Amino acid sequence: MKNSEAFEQQIHRIHELLEGSGAEVTWNDHVPDPDNPSQQRQIDVSIKRDGKLTLVECRDRQSPQDVTWIEELFGRRASLKADTTIAVSSSGFTAGALQKAKAFGIIVRDLRQLTDLEIKAWGGQIALALHFYEYSDLDVSLCFERQSIPKLRMDAVKSEFASYPGVQSLFNAAAQQIGEFNLLSGEHAGQTVAFGIRLELAGFQLSGESVIQVALSGKVRLVSRNVFPKAVLAYGEPTEEEGARQVNIETFAAGDSSIIHDTDRVSILLDLPQEEIPRLWQFRFFSAVGQEDVDHEALECVGLEKLRVNPGRLNVKICST
Repeated sequence: MKNSEAFEQQIHRIHELLEGSGAEVTWNDHVPDPDNPSQQRQIDVSIKRDGKLTLVECRDRQSPQDVTWIEELFGRRASLKADTTIAVSSSGFTAGALQKAKAFGIIVRDLRQLTDLEIKAWGGQIALALHFYEYSDLDVSLCFERQSIPKLRMDAVKSEFASYPGVQSLFNAAAQQIGEFNLLSGEHAGQTVAFGIRLELAGFQLSGESVIQVALSGKVRLVSRNVFPKAVLAYGEPTEEEGARQVNIETFAAGDSSIIHDTDRVSILLDLPQEEIPRLWQFRFFSAVGQEDVDHEALECVGLEKLRVNPGRLNVKICST
């Protein structure tokens, strides 16, 4: 994803939290041109409420935005017959741009990074951790009809099973059983535990022979990884002091993970690790712990392919019914 798109989506999530359930907030929206309805016009973020349209236009640049952009937005608001325009710059605005925005009725917003002292004074940070199951000593038993056994070659069965998409179903079923152990805070916390499950997979065949039942057993332990914060940003009017702004955004070292705070309401974006997860690890859940109680208004996860288990060593056996 481009940096500019990530910035727009961050602003989209901020306004989803700010506007609440009474508004329709859309990223990368397209609306008909009032003067030429067959022509679709792109909007970075749109806010629609009670028949009124707000345009939120974003600029992720290195330098402060100047008068030219504000004038463009003034014309765009008139052209699209919008009620309000919000200009959001990642790098702030020039003094001339702020004056022009005030004259034209353009709302301006920017992001400022909090200092360590301001973060400490705020005190609203939330600790984020990812939790994985680490599997080991795995045995798989493939059960066939007795008459199928002489027709099977073990090397071929192992090869086909290793590439079978349904292997993920075994780990998903195992994870449900393991969840009952409560490895995070129950009596088995910090321990390696044994598990075993059996499944019948409809239509499952190997080497042309039907597999009646599959059993998976082994050991598992919970591994937790803290996701470390990169920075805290404050969203608001350029004239507002960073520490006085209503909205703060915690950014984390895990991809685009972030937590947006609007006083005691939060919206969480969890970007699962982009680096390769070790073999036979399975992401299961995350924890977000703060010093004070908060209302979780929204949760979005990206990188869901990481929910799959990265294949590793399995001891495969054949049995008959």
